[in-house]
This record gives sequence, structure tokens and C-alpha cells, in this order.
Amino acid sequence: MKLKIKHIAFLMMVLSLGLFSSCLKKGLTDYPLFDTNEITLVNVEHRFNGTSTQYDQPLVAYQKLTIAQQIDKVNSTINVQITVPAANGQFTDAEKAKVSQSKLWLYLNISTAASITPVPGTPKLGDPTDATKPLKYIVTAANGAARTWTINVTAFNP
Repeated sequence: MKLKIKHIAFLMMVLSLGLFSSCLKKGLTDYPLFDTNEITLVNVEHRFNGTSTQYDQPLVAYQKLTIAQQIDKVNSTINVQITVPAANGQFTDAEKAKVSQSKLWLYLNISTAASITPVPGTPKLGDPTDATKPLKYIVTAANGAARTWTINVTAFNP
């Protein structure tokens, strides 16, 4: 029995050495911190209860809306024109009629390694957004440089 306990103790010691050692070595390349803090693309979608269900609940469906945008990097503004596409599949004429500029979901492409936060009064990304008023987001680069962007919906074509 004592021999078995010694084998288990030895095995645990060997395993713990593997767990607490590092594979990283000195001299790894240091990369510069990214310094860009831009929004490079705006996307907009309409979300609704789809016809598919799971656990007796409808699954969320979405319809990507057509976007034309003008990005002004100097003034940190993006003007967006939104067009609701034709009905298709689960996105029926009845659902198309429900699309409203005051309840849209935005998602954005931002600079590599940057983070984004809404300015107070602007909903966070992932929540329904009232795009009838300017939307403001602060994009912070990896090096800490922050820039406030304004997104304006200049046209909404249902």
C-alpha cells in the first residue's frame, strides 16, 4: 500500500511540474500597440421572430438592410442611407412593413485591437437602436487614443 501511495505522489509531482511550467521563452518579439481608432463599416439589420422554433419558442431571424455610406475620417462622421430590401423567405411583406428606423440593430467594423463604447444616450451595440437621431460611439485604439464617431442616418427607404 505504501508503494502505491509513493507512485501516486510521484505521478502527481510530475504532472504538477508540467502544469506550472511555461512554454513561453524570453526574447519574444514586442509588437507596437495599434494606434488606429476608426469605424470602417456600418451594417444594419432588422430582427424578428422567425418561423422556426426551439423549445416551443420562436428563433430570432434577421434581415440585413441595404446600406450606402460616406465615411468622413477628418470629422469622424459616417452618413448612412438605409434601404429595406424586398420581401423574401421568412422576411414577408407583413414583416417588411414592421421595419422602422426607430428600431434597428447596428453592427460595426472597427480598427484592429480597438474597443468601442456608446456615448451616454446612444444604445450599446447589440441592443435595438433608434436611428432617427445621431448615434455616437467612442472608439479607443489599443494604445489608448480615443476618438468619438457620429453615425447619421440621412435617408431611410422602407
